[in-house]
Amino acid sequence: MKVIVITGGPCAGKTSALTCVRERFEQAGVPAYIVPEAATDLILEGVAPWTCSSVLDFQTRVIALQLERESAVAEEAKKAERDAGEPVIVCDRGVFDSGAYLTDEEFSQALAGNGLDRIHALSRYDAVFHLESVAKDDASAYTRQNNDARFENAAEAADADERGLRAWALHPSVHVIGNFASFEEKVDALCTEIGKELGIPELVFHRHTPILVSACLLGEPCRYDGASVPCSAVQALAESRKLVPVCPEQLGGLPTPRTPSEIQLDGRVVDRTGDDRTAAFVAGAHKALSIAREQGCKQAILKSRSPSCGVHQVYDGAFSGALVPGRGVAAACLADAGIELFDELDVS
Repeated sequence: MKVIVITGGPCAGKTSALTCVRERFEQAGVPAYIVPEAATDLILEGVAPWTCSSVLDFQTRVIALQLERESAVAEEAKKAERDAGEPVIVCDRGVFDSGAYLTDEEFSQALAGNGLDRIHALSRYDAVFHLESVAKDDASAYTRQNNDARFENAAEAADADERGLRAWALHPSVHVIGNFASFEEKVDALCTEIGKELGIPELVFHRHTPILVSACLLGEPCRYDGASVPCSAVQALAESRKLVPVCPEQLGGLPTPRTPSEIQLDGRVVDRTGDDRTAAFVAGAHKALSIAREQGCKQAILKSRSPSCGVHQVYDGAFSGALVPGRGVAAACLADAGIELFDELDVS
């Protein structure tokens, strides 16, 4: 089973994000188990840095409770694994968060007091997702009213955010989720990173924004030979996401069916008969981008290997069937505009 940590600075939206992440896992059919945050619960129960003999004493207790909860949740997840499939354990913070409040020597003492060293503590988690505090970008948006255990002011919260990120710096897979215009966008970005890390396509695509899709993947007969190449995984996304179909080659004025084309070494697009189709491909690419912008698309799922839509590879231009690394004309145009690209093989 995979174990991930969702952490972040004060007022980063972590608690609300955890609820959303769990819902997304359920919708994707992936069993998810949440390990509650230890520090907040201890403070609410009256055990705090200012009631303990020292901050080291408090953080040693935090780590102990964190480990106890992680073990209990892991046992339950293992029991259910046989029936429900491989689960994901999502920790609301992890043991390295304590390092943000201690010196290096103190943190080593706190770990040792719980039978751990840094290497074994890091190896407990497969990935870490750090949500940035709103205090880093807009101090006026920072609040303590939604968390009785939060005591930092905005400046202290921004500093705590930086310390927390540094505490996890040695982990090989740390993902930083910045602030967005809306909380929904922040959750989308978090779920996208989790989905990529864990190989769960259903989490990769934003719930709140439409996805641009090569029309042939949705069953439209618009391929160069007049056929379609429907992708069941892409079609299934229509149940939970708004999909915006486009065919850049048709948008550029090319007929269907049409003579197959390939990108040449000099960047031109030429069909099998030698006719230069570059202008049509470029025009179609810009029209596809205009549609993406009009619809608010931030992601696109495109047909692999296509001279318009290829994301990772295209044909070599010699009509030999050989593939080379590269992008189609429309794919490159979309990527340059900041749209995140996938092909159907990334989804299937």
